[in-house]
Amino acid sequence: MVIVPQDMDCQTFAIKFLFVQNAIMVLSLGIVVYLLVRALWKKNIRHALVFSVWILIVFWFFNSPFFGFSEVKVCPGGIRLNYGVLSFRNTEFPLHTPWTIKTTLSGVRKTKRLHFLRIGDRESMKVHGLKDLNLLKEVGEAIEDKKRAEEK
Repeated sequence: MVIVPQDMDCQTFAIKFLFVQNAIMVLSLGIVVYLLVRALWKKNIRHALVFSVWILIVFWFFNSPFFGFSEVKVCPGGIRLNYGVLSFRNTEFPLHTPWTIKTTLSGVRKTKRLHFLRIGDRESMKVHGLKDLNLLKEVGEAIEDKKRAEEK
């Protein structure tokens, strides 16, 4: 929700707070690992197998398409997407990668408008409200500004 200046050439945009997302990831993994270690300590092989599968499920979920990126760093060299500490999907795209802002309906009666940023084939976390939509537009403007600066 805040632009965090890191250096003169790069801009970092936090779509959702990465600290909270990382805390959820680590807490989820920590609980399952604790239960796995406890099952191994008690020599309960059946529970150990179940919690091993749950560890795989946790990693799968945080690396699945259901979980969007939370942070975008726009630099002259490219666009870096950050999903969180447990994600293997953190990646960097060139500046000329197409981007769009999309809106979808959510909720039981499909009355709530959610917005997300699509860069290449990746989607951000969904946000709602005018303030968050403006943040997504600022990310797009920063990408376009870096493109123009690169062309000069």
